[in-house]
Amino acid sequence: MPLLSRFRTFLLMGTCVAVVSFFGCETPITVSIPDAEPLLVVEGRIEPGQPPVVLLSRSQDYFAPVDATLLGSLYEGGGTVTLTVDGDALVLDEVCAGALGPEELALAAAVLGIPSEVLALSNLCAYTSFSTLGEVGRTYGIEAVLDGDTATAVSKLNPAVALDSVWFEVPGNTDSLGFIYANFEDPDSLGNAYRWSAMREGKDPGFLYTSISVIEDALFNGLAFEFSQFRPVTAEDFEEDANPDEIGFYKTGDTVIIRWDHIDRGAFEAIASMEEQIQAQGSPFANPADVASNINGGIGLWVAYSPFVDTVICIP
Repeated sequence: MPLLSRFRTFLLMGTCVAVVSFFGCETPITVSIPDAEPLLVVEGRIEPGQPPVVLLSRSQDYFAPVDATLLGSLYEGGGTVTLTVDGDALVLDEVCAGALGPEELALAAAVLGIPSEVLALSNLCAYTSFSTLGEVGRTYGIEAVLDGDTATAVSKLNPAVALDSVWFEVPGNTDSLGFIYANFEDPDSLGNAYRWSAMREGKDPGFLYTSISVIEDALFNGLAFEFSQFRPVTAEDFEEDANPDEIGFYKTGDTVIIRWDHIDRGAFEAIASMEEQIQAQGSPFANPADVASNINGGIGLWVAYSPFVDTVICIP
């Protein structure tokens, strides 16, 4: 056998032995992941002139199946929520979707930000009181009790801070696609924090948050500056007939309602922590950390939002 042929045969045999050895050394590993202890989850908000709204549920195991039945039963009632406003306590009413008439259902859908059709098919129960509306400058505490577990939280309703101007602009050579821009002057008082959301009329189901929606004034306290925001990504961006080049852009002709919410420091830290973990998306190079919460004795968010709202018609 020629030397070159023998060399090729040797290489082929060596490769086969290496492959067999590699696969022959595999050892099945079974990892037993303990079930997580369910935690009390509190989700609530209050705004100027609006009633408080609180939802109670339980955290689910990471690998537990998620289906319509589970989602429909997560927010069942049976709890007690007490709202404290500058020291005065008020027990909130439990309101369940199944007991509401058409008009009440439409009102509840508007308050909760959930389509009335979805609300009508669920067993969702919320805690609220139309006798108490949000007032700027007041501090709102809640105590939530469910099946023997208790969670508390506090959030202050700060005054709204206006954006000086908001407009649509097409950058570079993107033709009819662009971003929302804003001019803003931060008040000269350290500790302010804000959250951005937006909704396209006739296209989005409600106000949507960008992947990084919160910011604090640690680096720009008392300063004026310009910033831009891209369009929040939606499920429609990944449909079969969607144009991937339009992801993150607003289009000429869109009418966009924007919200610029003034929030307190505790809410900012909790939301920023949550968004940081979402951005990491399981990356092994991300900093390992627990998601922060402003709920004591549970997890979730209790936020006093004070919005500045404006409308932008997307015309270059």
